[in-house]
Amino acid sequence: MLILSNDDAEKLLTMGDCIAALELVYREMAEGRAANATRSDAVTLTSRADTVYSLKMMGGVVQHSGIGVVRINSDILSFTNKRQVKLPLAPGNRYTGLVLLFSVETGEPLAIFPDGILQRMRVGATSALAARYLARSDATTVAVIGAGWQAGGHVMAIAALRKLDEIRCYSPTPEKREAFCREMGESVGVRVTAMASAEEAVRGAGIVLCATNASQHVFRRDWVEPGMHVGTIRGPELEPAVVLDADVAAVNDRVVHENVSTTRGVVLPKNRHTIEGFDVAAAPTLAELVAGMAGGRVSPEQKTVFVNLPGLGLQFAAVGAALYQKARAAGHGHELPTEWFTEDVVP
Repeated sequence: MLILSNDDAEKLLTMGDCIAALELVYREMAEGRAANATRSDAVTLTSRADTVYSLKMMGGVVQHSGIGVVRINSDILSFTNKRQVKLPLAPGNRYTGLVLLFSVETGEPLAIFPDGILQRMRVGATSALAARYLARSDATTVAVIGAGWQAGGHVMAIAALRKLDEIRCYSPTPEKREAFCREMGESVGVRVTAMASAEEAVRGAGIVLCATNASQHVFRRDWVEPGMHVGTIRGPELEPAVVLDADVAAVNDRVVHENVSTTRGVVLPKNRHTIEGFDVAAAPTLAELVAGMAGGRVSPEQKTVFVNLPGLGLQFAAVGAALYQKARAAGHGHELPTEWFTEDVVP
């Protein structure tokens, strides 16, 4: 049993690794050689009036890699200022999110590690992979709305996918967006420019990636230009007309997550996975695009959208397997006796 850290993931995994692993697993998914487990959330009140506790579970199995995965998040959530925020209330001001890998041949546990770095990388890599099939091949200017953790992952992923001339960024706090642009520009080797408004950032951009924790619209229908590709990681980020008017609107998966159980008194915001009026049942999935079972962009003038929702446990199987293999090859991590995590009675 191998114990890995976020530091191991950051040192060993590249965005190229993640994009390649996800492309393979989406093809496996489309061809029936991978199974995604339904995500579930159990939510209850806490002793604080402005927070709830959420236990989130998701997983999946991939035939070709022989990996099964479970991802668990134990979160304290706050819904203030129209945003969902996870609070670092574990000892040492830390969060709790774990990924467990299992062998599909023996059932034994193979590895356990925090989900933070993989979470960021798999979301950004998924949006970038969708852009491979939906964005214009000559699109070299990218606009990113957001300047947080997920926005950074999107900058790294799209810069790893294609050669870019410029990345523009907007977020409401000037100091935050300026610092974000400096950091990301140094990280990816592309000019990252801070913009004074979201509309200014997206004007003339071939690719727009929304990566915020907002529960209100950050991208408007009248900002869409011919040939533009738009991505979102939260349903409320886009005005519904952005999706409804698109020539091609694809989804990460058609199964919109609604498996939420709550105790008495819990009131949650509107489901962040839904876009009013959008029929996900009729939309092509990323798996179908990757496998050639659905068409993506067919002309430079088309307006395309990728709804990067909901998250899939299979993404952690793909990227987690890549991390595990690289860690084994590089001798990273700490070994613990597998017997500590197995038993000699029938469970």
